[in-house]
Amino acid sequence: MSINNSTDKVTTYSAQSEICSPHQLLNDIISDTWNGRDLAWRLFLRNVRGMYRQTLLGLFWAFLPPIANTSVWIFLRQQGVFSTGDIGVNATLYILTGMILWQSFSETVQMPLKILNQNRSMISKLRISRESLVMLGLGEVFFNLMIRVLLLLPALLWFGVSLSWVVLWAPLTIVLMVLWGTGIGLLLMPIGTLYQDVGKFLQLALPFWMIITPIIYLASDTFPGILLVWLNPASPLLLFSRDLILLGSSNFWIPAILVGTMAIPMFLLGMIVFRVAIPVLVERMST
Repeated sequence: MSINNSTDKVTTYSAQSEICSPHQLLNDIISDTWNGRDLAWRLFLRNVRGMYRQTLLGLFWAFLPPIANTSVWIFLRQQGVFSTGDIGVNATLYILTGMILWQSFSETVQMPLKILNQNRSMISKLRISRESLVMLGLGEVFFNLMIRVLLLLPALLWFGVSLSWVVLWAPLTIVLMVLWGTGIGLLLMPIGTLYQDVGKFLQLALPFWMIITPIIYLASDTFPGILLVWLNPASPLLLFSRDLILLGSSNFWIPAILVGTMAIPMFLLGMIVFRVAIPVLVERMST
């Protein structure tokens, strides 16, 4: 037992797993997340300053993936390789918006494992709030997303899209989408830290995952195509967010609500797994 005289806070170390006391575990997660906000902010500023320091194109690297992917798919569409269907809006804008949202989702799935690998030394040597690293990763994801939105805004003006008031709901659905992806990444993180195969598999699987997500084509509303919306965790909130931005209405509000209500529990479950697994992973890192 150690006592911090400045705050009179008593910290008890026990061999018993934190999972044995779920209520206390959730309180500790929330407390450590709040206490680690300053560290997360300082690490975020450090990373942002150093992210593009040694690049010639700078922030353009944040724009490049959605632009490159959109260009490839528009070229293939013009060659008759596939059809987007009657989407009700310019195909370039439709695909670009989907790619921007997909890029954020895929980054969140990979983020927990990436953040842990980048900060192995700090985690194993320093007594810090490990939850602050998750907040750091989320901060970088939202920072990149805001940069890409700067690309989307002039595109909306160029193609003459008039935004409806329902677009105000889009930030909420996008946040829920990010929480879903983070939850998935946090659940994969423990085994991904022990076995590099998980990270390699993610890099291989994400392009295929993107293909089966209705980003470049119109989502089907009949069986079995509708399964790509209902069974794919990336689809409902992504499609709903894009429809709110471009069309002002959406047919995917039912799956979006169902998946959206599960986003926070999914994120909390991932944070619990992260919290419980970290002591074991730190021990493995130190050996």
